[in-house]
Amino acid sequence: MITYISELITGDYQRAEDHSIPENHLNRNKRIVQFFLFAMVIDLMLIMAEFAAGISPLEDINRHPWLYAYIFLVTVAAFTFFGAMVGSREDQLEKLALRDPLTGLFNSRYLWTRMDEEWATGKREKSDSSLILFDLDFFKRVNDRYGHLVGDELLKHVGKILKHAARRGDVVARIGGEEFVFFLPNTSATAAAAMAERIRDTISREAFIIDRKHRISITISAGVASTNDYNSTIPRTLYAAADKALYLAKKNGRNQVVTSMDPNKEVHGKVEIRV
Repeated sequence: MITYISELITGDYQRAEDHSIPENHLNRNKRIVQFFLFAMVIDLMLIMAEFAAGISPLEDINRHPWLYAYIFLVTVAAFTFFGAMVGSREDQLEKLALRDPLTGLFNSRYLWTRMDEEWATGKREKSDSSLILFDLDFFKRVNDRYGHLVGDELLKHVGKILKHAARRGDVVARIGGEEFVFFLPNTSATAAAAMAERIRDTISREAFIIDRKHRISITISAGVASTNDYNSTIPRTLYAAADKALYLAKKNGRNQVVTSMDPNKEVHGKVEIRV
């Protein structure tokens, strides 16, 4: 309860730091209003009960003003606080429904929602939007050799690297298995490819430690696509272009970044970026 009161006063709820979700607390605000009105109804019912019993509420209030003030204020405060608590928990549950339970990254539901929203923004601002599709190389071998628990820990490790690389406004999501997505609003294909290459290089250099005797070295492949034509393309088109590029990265030997400069054109070869 103390923790919740602190959260309610400061607005700083315990959650993963992510600035891409607007903190408007819609459910909390709605429940506060609902429970406040309910408290007012309770107080009015108390006055009506006095009328029914033949007691004059005005005279009784004049005789015991502090008692009535205490009853009314406590009723309103208690119901309002309870409404804020219920609404805040509803807000938190909604956010949890948008995240992958293993890595804490967003899930595909949130990804498509944000892409649809950014499509409208991109049309207005005439900016580029880019998408990177990542896939861990030979991840099945990790599960087969070390077990799924180790595989899950590896996915969490990669998720932390991706989250750390994300900028404010970027969307990082796990869409199933060992596949991850970076959606980068207002980002050119060159900048997206550079980010993908930095992430690929980081993952290939960092060994995942199981215990003192075992370390796993893993690589990742990436497909990059970008667009500024929001009339002839849709989010699924951009994803399909990145998926084509990822397929070519896998086909060409893995552990590389392949980009398509335009979702309507075929992907081309391995990206060479100087960083």
